[in-house]
Amino acid sequence: MKLSLSAVVLSCLCCFVLTSHAEINIKKCQPNQNDYIIFDEYDSNIAEKIIDFKLHNQPEKRESSIIKIFANENNDDRNDWIASFLFDDQSEQYLFYQVDQDNFVEVDKKQFEALLPKIVECNPNKQVPIYSENFDED
Repeated sequence: MKLSLSAVVLSCLCCFVLTSHAEINIKKCQPNQNDYIIFDEYDSNIAEKIIDFKLHNQPEKRESSIIKIFANENNDDRNDWIASFLFDDQSEQYLFYQVDQDNFVEVDKKQFEALLPKIVECNPNKQVPIYSENFDED
């Protein structure tokens, strides 16, 4: 009896561990063919949605946090967004958002560092966010 209970617990634990890191699929980006970047009201609404999801309408926290949001600079191919939040206490949090699935995924620093190069692969300057707040390179 103890062996079968142990097997059930172990299999549940393995299942939980395997599903704790969500599988994130990012399609290969298409480069921006223009000499300029389009960031319109639609994109602004997505950036606000990402910030609101993370900060839950906390204006004082928003004002004191460094927020960087990255996406493909080609507005025709801007489905995957990733954001970093640096708070007053120097803690960091990361969030991935896919527009077509309207899906938010909390990611850790390691996942952020793995996803970011894929998302900005087609951008000429991969270090500059498409949207930021309280960040010097605005």
